Amino acid sequence: MTSLREHLDALRAADDLLTVDERVHWDEEGAIVATEALRHNCEAIHFGSTSGEVDFASGVYAGPDQISSRHHRPWRRIAASIGLGRECEYADLLDVLSDREMRPIEDAVFVDPAATVEDDVDLYSLGLPTVADEGRQLLTLGLVAVERDGTTSWAPVRGYVHRSSRLRISVPRRFVDWCDGERPASVVLGVPGASLLAALQGWTQDGGLIKVPQRACGLDDIPLSRVGDRVVPASAEVRVDGTIRPVDESFEGSSAIWERGCETAAAVFGADSLALREDPVVPFTPLGAPLTDDIHLTSLVEAAALFRRVNRYWGVSPVSWIQLPVEGRLGLCLVSSEILYSGFDWQLANALFSFSEFFDKVLVLDEYAEPTDLARALDDMWVKAHPGNDWIFSDPNAPAASAPMYRRDGETGSRLYISATWDPRWDEDYIAPRVTFESSFPENIRESALDRWNDLGFDEEIR
Repeated sequence: MTSLREHLDALRAADDLLTVDERVHWDEEGAIVATEALRHNCEAIHFGSTSGEVDFASGVYAGPDQISSRHHRPWRRIAASIGLGRECEYADLLDVLSDREMRPIEDAVFVDPAATVEDDVDLYSLGLPTVADEGRQLLTLGLVAVERDGTTSWAPVRGYVHRSSRLRISVPRRFVDWCDGERPASVVLGVPGASLLAALQGWTQDGGLIKVPQRACGLDDIPLSRVGDRVVPASAEVRVDGTIRPVDESFEGSSAIWERGCETAAAVFGADSLALREDPVVPFTPLGAPLTDDIHLTSLVEAAALFRRVNRYWGVSPVSWIQLPVEGRLGLCLVSSEILYSGFDWQLANALFSFSEFFDKVLVLDEYAEPTDLARALDDMWVKAHPGNDWIFSDPNAPAASAPMYRRDGETGSRLYISATWDPRWDEDYIAPRVTFESSFPENIRESALDRWNDLGFDEEIR
């Protein structure tokens, strides 16, 4: 089990968490600092002195820009948040997420909630961060929990404090349809990473995985609590209990990246009680900024769903890994795959386009490509793929992808797939070998270079 606090402690022990002790105001100041930290590949940040009741944190599920340095693992904080460790391989993380293991709710551990109910309900007193041009205290990395007919489900939520006892929230429309009207609910913040991933898997993709708590417990054995008839993560830092009521209104403000992949609906949440842990910490994401937590979480969840579908599509599992690089705001899909026959890469790209609305570009790489080396993948796009033969544009009648910020006028356009693979009909003698450190220099030169590398005191292993 990995609660948010345990995750922050693990980041701190790995020198991957920076605590800001200077007083930071919730009104834009925290979001500005968080945005710059993400932009420059800083450690995760814990704001230890804020103007409200809660401290907040940023970047706890984000990672470094792979373009800035080779062999970075942008997924390491997410892997650590569900107990897989910081050195978890990308393909192993995809396997865990795509497996969708469920744990029966009867087998889960139930404990008392860590948060204690406050005497008064004043949501403004929390001091949740605001983002420039929004002017409202925002909820960005939270969940809403609702029980219906004996089953509790959790959905991702984005919203803001509307009054001292009211929230305006955006949730997936399928979740609102499932709720079927006004119902008692809880909005929880500062929850384990497994619950955020499970909620995204449950309600932002096709299929409708209603039993989200069971999925969260399958990812990481998190303890649960009962609040009324519904189940919530026991370790939640902040819990707001009340009633959710769908409204037929538009929802303004900057959207989270997960909202671009599914139809959303607006709701009003009326708060009846407020529960806080001692010295609560709430993670947030500065909406609209690059490399944010919500982009990383959505990227992994979408890649895992695609990985699951394409490796079952042909009755075999040719795909090694799929990635929607956060550096491209999920507008590009990388797929490393064995090419089963001539034309398979084209079929693979078309299958990916049909399974996801996020991207309008697919880059097909050979099965030996490394997910840690984004620069090499982009090199293959230019060096290994011939723009005249291997860059294939569709007719300009495809709907606009939802993730990119361009082409927002509703007009159709072209999709692009690039095949940076070797033709399976070629003899291996005609396929150029990869240029590597081992193949480029004799053994004595390599040994001398390794000795000099170690003498210089570099911590990173030479590759």
